[in-house]
Amino acid sequence: MKKIYVSSIIFLSIVNIAYGQVGFNISAPQSTLDIKAINPTGAFTNADGILVPRVDRQRAQNMASIETSTIIYVNNAATGSQTGKAQNIDNTGFYYYNGSIWEKLFFTDKSSLVGNVKYSIKTTDHDGWYLLDGRAVSTFPATVQAKAQALGFTTNIPNASDKVLKSKNTAESLGTIGGSNLFAISQSNLPNITLTSNTSGTTTASGAHAHGTAVGSAYLLSGTSYSNNGQGYGNAGSGAWGGVNWRANTAAAGAHAHTFSGVASTPLGGGGQSIDNRAPYLSVNTFIYLGE
Repeated sequence: MKKIYVSSIIFLSIVNIAYGQVGFNISAPQSTLDIKAINPTGAFTNADGILVPRVDRQRAQNMASIETSTIIYVNNAATGSQTGKAQNIDNTGFYYYNGSIWEKLFFTDKSSLVGNVKYSIKTTDHDGWYLLDGRAVSTFPATVQAKAQALGFTTNIPNASDKVLKSKNTAESLGTIGGSNLFAISQSNLPNITLTSNTSGTTTASGAHAHGTAVGSAYLLSGTSYSNNGQGYGNAGSGAWGGVNWRANTAAAGAHAHTFSGVASTPLGGGGQSIDNRAPYLSVNTFIYLGE
């Protein structure tokens, strides 16, 4: 292996190795390695920082004898294959070696999250996640407006307040709001059963009683000596019309039944109150990712 040592680094940097601490551009390093910017302020044209080795996925996949905690920057994730040590390399970005495979050090591309929905106890927009509160799309930054419009929200984002999520059916559009937390039942929703019960009681006028005639009329009697000049059958003898008389009421007959018909109304005492169809729940906010 050919090693090149640039001695000029000694003159361009102040290196302090006391107590095992190394400092570049600093006389009193504060950690194992302490690098101070050449010009931390102002419009300095030369770049400061640490330049991590840049490799493509195929190179990362083929590396041998890699030390755990090695850091690289993958600048092309289209080469090689997403297998073996490179099974987690699916995009450009920083990766570190955990002893067997490369792991993401930073997630640098969140574009695939646009349109995702999540629940949270948080109450305000954060990290590219926007509260689904029905606000106008025009209130967002221009880049966020474009992403919202690409999802089909051209005027307002949906309002998820007091709603649960459901998968869309074929005819629905994404973001459609519908349904209700309350519902009422009608007679057709009730079971088709017959309710039976036993009842008993006494009529108001029970037992023997008389019947009267209509106003201005009377019952005609024959063959009677009642109020007939005391002559018994009267002048007509004992024939069918002997002893004629009249009465306003019938005699008091024995107990007998009467039939009647009508409609009986039995109120149930209800108030027509709608039923809440929600099970016990935890209140949270719903957010959609529209980018930062």
